[in-house]
Amino acid sequence: MQGQKRGSSGVMDRPAGGSTQSPVDDKTYNIMQALVSKLEAIEAYEMYAEDEGGEIFNDLLVEERQHAERLLQELRTSLGGS
Repeated sequence: MQGQKRGSSGVMDRPAGGSTQSPVDDKTYNIMQALVSKLEAIEAYEMYAEDEGGEIFNDLLVEERQHAERLLQELRTSLGGS
């Protein structure tokens, strides 16, 4: 992770001394975090879309699902899968 570690909030923090070892490289970690964020947004937008005036959230759902699919494909590539 090149001299940084992830705190409990997922934010990158500088370690007090030395570097840390991670089983996941930065690129893969970033893709995973972005995918989690997209999935959380999808869940929220689905709930909001049920409310009156939720048309905008239906539109956003389409986009978020496309982004999530793209990230999932990139994650699979990063992990060497299909």
